[in-house]
Amino acid sequence: MRAEMWRLYRHLILGGVVIVACCYVVMEFTQIRFGASRAEQLFCVDAEISSVLLLSGVTKSLPDSQFTWTSKSSDPLSIASMSSLVMDKKWLKLPDDSYQITLGSPNEPMLTGHAKQETPFFKIESLLTQFLLASELSYLDKVSLLESMPCLSVREIDTKATGPLIGVSIVRGAYSEYGFIWKDKEANGSLYLSVAHDDNVSLTLIVVVVVGVGITIMLMLIWRELISLDFKRKTFESITRQIARGRSGLPKGIPDSSGTLKELAYSFDSMSSHIQRLLKVQREMINAISHELRTPIARLRFGLEVMKDEVNEDVAKTIEALEGDVEELNTLVDEVLTYGKLEAGSLALNFKELAISELVGDILQHNHLLLQHLKVEVNINETDLVLADEHHLSRALQNLILNAAKYAAGKIVISFTYDEERWQLDIEDDGPGIAFEDRDKVFIPFQRLDNSRTRASGGYGLGLAIVQRIAFWHGGAVLIDASESGGAKFSLIWSRNQHQNTLS
Repeated sequence: MRAEMWRLYRHLILGGVVIVACCYVVMEFTQIRFGASRAEQLFCVDAEISSVLLLSGVTKSLPDSQFTWTSKSSDPLSIASMSSLVMDKKWLKLPDDSYQITLGSPNEPMLTGHAKQETPFFKIESLLTQFLLASELSYLDKVSLLESMPCLSVREIDTKATGPLIGVSIVRGAYSEYGFIWKDKEANGSLYLSVAHDDNVSLTLIVVVVVGVGITIMLMLIWRELISLDFKRKTFESITRQIARGRSGLPKGIPDSSGTLKELAYSFDSMSSHIQRLLKVQREMINAISHELRTPIARLRFGLEVMKDEVNEDVAKTIEALEGDVEELNTLVDEVLTYGKLEAGSLALNFKELAISELVGDILQHNHLLLQHLKVEVNINETDLVLADEHHLSRALQNLILNAAKYAAGKIVISFTYDEERWQLDIEDDGPGIAFEDRDKVFIPFQRLDNSRTRASGGYGLGLAIVQRIAFWHGGAVLIDASESGGAKFSLIWSRNQHQNTLS
């Protein structure tokens, strides 16, 4: 996992560096554009005030202007004409980054100005002072001309002026707006004059967008890594499940073939193979011992039968007791062999339709001597059919019924239910029941619980283990719960859709 974690950290670091770099580039670019736009607006204000001073005849030369002016006529123009010319001026930026402004017809302009953009030092205050204090123009004429200048903003304010013209500075964010407060003796109020900045896209908004896009890309990369890790986790989980089910060898196409996942999978596979070898040796040993025991058991049974005819009645009773022990030993060997075959999957199961009521009835009739002291209640319809292997299902049901008979105080209830997906047979008794923490232990081979339900009950601890394996190969399971009468309730459940016709 170290490589995957390093990739995540690498994406975080790389994403952070990219975001910072992008923010820096965007801020530098925006500052350059903002500076160029502000310079153009100041050139525009310079041109508008200078053109009005020249066209109105207030002055013939403007050393404080950034423009070099060429005028066709020296006669002053009317206020209306000047306003029209200023509003309709032609603004042009030449290839050498210089500016040209034309007032009037392009063929015969009234006034033409040319300025070079070489670190200009604007003297807007000097030009505006010269215009506002000109005696040749009235207050109303000045206001009319100011309002006709597109690059100059004019609005009334309540601030009291201490003189006829005052320069002020208003700070707005990272940039300052340079303006003037004008109070004329003919006016009742004051006017605030400033450069009319264009509505540019906010620098803050641009930075936020860039940061948002960068974070989104970074999160997408991290999400991609997390998806990859989750896929590897699911693959590893699938592999471990296959190993747990007894599969030997790793499947092909394991992702992360050179990483931690494959190493871990190989470790699990090695452990699984070792466990499989141990289990195989154990099964072979148990089966071999069980098979070898059959011959001496058969000889003992035959010898005891022969001896019964040659001894007196007292010795015959002892021989009958020995025959019971031999038969018990033979039953144990048979159960061990049966469980070994089910565990190894070497049995052939033949599924067919069965009448569950007939199957249960045959079991009860065959074991009536063991059940005669109990009341057996059967809740099964005669028309109920199931799909199962008759021999092994009968073996499982017999084990469950006899197990209930061992511990029942006086009653056993057998019920059958089903739905679209499964069949279920419940066997309940009114005995001491099974503690919740011990319910999984009863399916362990040769396991005996130290409580009233197993004490002095006989058996070998294989009956319920065999039932569980039969249910497994039928695509089902065995569940334990408490019965309504206080005893134990065993539920044999098997699938209607998933079963194996053969085991190999």
